[in-house]
Amino acid sequence: MKKILYVFALVGSFLLAGCNSETESLFGESASNRIEETMNNAQQVLVSAPNGWLMKYYPSSQQSFGGYNVLMSFSAEGEVTVSADIAAPNAKATSLYRMKEQAGPTLTLDTYNEIFHFFSDPASGVGGLGLGMEGDYEFTIQSATPEQVVLRGKKSGNTIVMTPMPENETWESYLTEIQNAESKINFIRFSYTIDGQKYETQKSYRTLGITHEVDGENVTETFSYIQAKDGLEFYSPITIGGLEVSKLIYDSASGTWKSEDGKAVLTPEATPTALLFANGGPWFVTYDGMSAYGQGYVAAGLAKMSSNIPGDNSLDYLILGSYFYADNAVNIAYGTYYGVMLLETNVVSDTQINLNLPGNCDQTGLDLWNAGFNNVIRPIAYLNGGVTFTVTANDPVNPTEMTLTEVGNTQNVIVVTNQETPFGYHE
Repeated sequence: MKKILYVFALVGSFLLAGCNSETESLFGESASNRIEETMNNAQQVLVSAPNGWLMKYYPSSQQSFGGYNVLMSFSAEGEVTVSADIAAPNAKATSLYRMKEQAGPTLTLDTYNEIFHFFSDPASGVGGLGLGMEGDYEFTIQSATPEQVVLRGKKSGNTIVMTPMPENETWESYLTEIQNAESKINFIRFSYTIDGQKYETQKSYRTLGITHEVDGENVTETFSYIQAKDGLEFYSPITIGGLEVSKLIYDSASGTWKSEDGKAVLTPEATPTALLFANGGPWFVTYDGMSAYGQGYVAAGLAKMSSNIPGDNSLDYLILGSYFYADNAVNIAYGTYYGVMLLETNVVSDTQINLNLPGNCDQTGLDLWNAGFNNVIRPIAYLNGGVTFTVTANDPVNPTEMTLTEVGNTQNVIVVTNQETPFGYHE
């Protein structure tokens, strides 16, 4: 037995020695050196793009808000300049970036960038309270070549692809084209049709929720997309009715979006109520846009507010939809006070909608309500049941004005506009 153990010990020592020699031969560099080399190479690639990079960025691990076009330019000194389709086309913000080793080669934008960190800001007003869009600002570098950089979100796990921006295209013109393309899909409800079979579809942010049958039951599956110049590119393909679709291209002749083979068609349902809060509005309420019925409530409410709130204040803006902080709300700009009240929009039919206040608001909204704003808003929306309106539009596809007439009270008529307009109260 001692001899056998001795033989095993000898063999083991020879194997170990051989393994060490082989290891040195195969892995001459340490892991940290290889990571350092990967980071240096990635930085050289990022800096070398003459017109920066187009990042197709998806916040949220579930891609709950869809994808966004983010333009980025990196300097060798560690600065990054950012534009994106969530801001004005000419807007840019510059901050710092760095490469670091964090369970692999990592690109991080960990100093505040006004545009880029909107996606990770828990108080952005988009997404859950205290969560925001749950976006990444740290990315593991998967690969980096002059033709393409592939990243993986550290928090979300999403695959993020960057490609060089064409040298002959300005950032502003690119983002303007993206915004123009998105204005065409400014609807909420759609039908997704394959071989004559229609599937009910609803848009939220840059996602499509398509209801279809699975194992005898109706389920709603959500597909995230990014807005392209010519249509919608999906993070993962839509597979419904046996047809896989990765992109839908806008057809201006029909006002629809079609797959490249034309077999799948996305058609908007442009009903007045669907148009009213397409993408959250916003719609501006004006004093002159209200009938005498509503103007009476406004006058009484503003008189009360004037006596309860010191200073020379006026109702500058009254906005319905997404504007200051909330996705769907009554937004109030009263002098130096900016208040928000949650607004419930309950579709009754294609032409009728109910506007209800569930009672949720920020502190300023509550203070304004108690000061007299409850009178001002009474013709538009109210607590416990709200107000139901018949809705008409001045254009069947892209309206600039919507007329709301209270059901059962034709004296209450309110015309709202999506053109930024002050409230304009006058006696």
